[in-house]
Amino acid sequence: MSLSQQSIPKSEAAPGAPQEFNICGILVQARPERQAAVEAALACMAGVEIHEKAEDGRLVITVEDTKDIWASETLAGVHKIEGVIAASLVYHHRDSEPPSEEQQS
Repeated sequence: MSLSQQSIPKSEAAPGAPQEFNICGILVQARPERQAAVEAALACMAGVEIHEKAEDGRLVITVEDTKDIWASETLAGVHKIEGVIAASLVYHHRDSEPPSEEQQS
């Protein structure tokens, strides 16, 4: 994330400026006894998708920018979920615009 992103809320980006799109792959380690609650909290977060989970509290998620919030801000929110021990960024991709539906298929 550029320094300009850190200081400018996504909703206040300059009109007509190229829109950046971020996707992050994250490994989350949750306390096993809190895993269900962590999964429920993640499922409620915009731009978050759970891809894999293990009984020992490990979760593989992706976080994407949304219209209103940068992926990095969502990642910071993941760290604040009760029961999350750690959330590690393992992949990041940035592009000037989100992939079209044609590119995704």
